[in-house]
Amino acid sequence: MQNLAPIALFVYNRPEHTRRTISYLQKNLLAEDSRLFIFSDQAKTEQEQQKVNEVRTLIKQIDGFKSVKIIESPTNLGLADSIINGVSLLVKEYGKVIVFEDDLLSSPFTLRYFNDALQRYANQEKVMHIGAYMYPLEEKNLPQTFFYRAATSWGWATWDRA
Repeated sequence: MQNLAPIALFVYNRPEHTRRTISYLQKNLLAEDSRLFIFSDQAKTEQEQQKVNEVRTLIKQIDGFKSVKIIESPTNLGLADSIINGVSLLVKEYGKVIVFEDDLLSSPFTLRYFNDALQRYANQEKVMHIGAYMYPLEEKNLPQTFFYRAATSWGWATWDRA
């Protein structure tokens, strides 16, 4: 698959969560062809600094992707600003992005799902983002993928136009 979306992974102070998320991402069929950008926020307090340092040591050992770039914030931005800044940076350069936080587990087909959907709906102005999670619904006749008027934050993808 050509022109894959970069992956933005946002991490903070949870080394075990981060390790699991990365392990699952590495098992994705398109991982070795994908660029991974890891945004590591700085600790809010001195008590959190050790865990932030553990995460930063862990992410420096990651392989299994086309490339890995680590962006360490020198100050604590908080999750919202970290995501806004990171997503804005990547969509400006690549036109699209796949977004993960440090506590998400993905199937081996997640990157293919996102990249296929990003390509398919690239020019559909009504589609603002692709979500990987959906709240449980009672409807038994829903297809595997469908349109929904809400955004979810548990694994998502978007374009610069959105």
